[in-house]
Amino acid sequence: MEPVPGFLESSFLWREPLLVAVLAAVLCAFVGVFIVLRRMVFVSAALSQISGVGVASAFWLAPLLGHDPHAPPWFAHPVVLASLFAAVAAAALLSAQLSRRRLSTETIIAIGYLIAAASVIVILNSPHVSEEAHEVNDLLYGNAVAVPPGALLLMAGTAVVVLGFHLVFYKDLLFVSFDGEMARTLGYRTWLWDLLLFETFAIASSVATRSIGALPVFGLMILPAAAALLLARRMWQVFALAVGLSVVATAVGYYLSWQLSLPTGASIVVAAGATLLPGLLLLVARR
Repeated sequence: MEPVPGFLESSFLWREPLLVAVLAAVLCAFVGVFIVLRRMVFVSAALSQISGVGVASAFWLAPLLGHDPHAPPWFAHPVVLASLFAAVAAAALLSAQLSRRRLSTETIIAIGYLIAAASVIVILNSPHVSEEAHEVNDLLYGNAVAVPPGALLLMAGTAVVVLGFHLVFYKDLLFVSFDGEMARTLGYRTWLWDLLLFETFAIASSVATRSIGALPVFGLMILPAAAALLLARRMWQVFALAVGLSVVATAVGYYLSWQLSLPTGASIVVAAGATLLPGLLLLVARR
């Protein structure tokens, strides 16, 4: 009997999926700092879940139109639909926050999350996606070890565009996020900056969800950012630490999932959760 290849010997299998996951982790952690700072953590949950509806809808729509779900037309591609769903949802959530309404922001976000979660279940149980239901489920929850063709290039391009936008307008986005009233007084169109910021959340969430799943996207947007805010004092340190912790958590989670045959997405989220421990211990020690 031949010995089972080890982790390093099997690098040809996991190299590209791990690179995609690391790029997604960097992107999610960076934008996640803004999400945590603005106390909008469940916005990322709603957006990642709504992106999942877009992914599932693509697998439902393609066979309905007579196309192979693994080779759909551009308008039924999972990334296109996920981005569209998330972008529209981001704009809707933002407008709900800025307008007068009887429902609280948390209620609106919860409604979006619940409808999206239920929609995914309905779509997955449709006879049109019966053969792909397991694959879609893996994509949504990050259980798949493999990644779709072209995922690495798409993830890298998305990271460059989104992070490039954030780096160019870093001071403006941070100012509007911290003190919107003062920004308006100085002539900033805060509604436009908020919209652009929400759309970067949507783009990051939709592309990353297609690549690594909705659960790890939510976890990587919140946990490393929260851990970094507990440890660092200056904002550039928070962003750098959040990105570093997310990369380490992704690598460790992926390795453990491979070695112990565990779900990849859940393993990454657990590893990301462990990054909170140093900050929590420091917080207790200061008391």
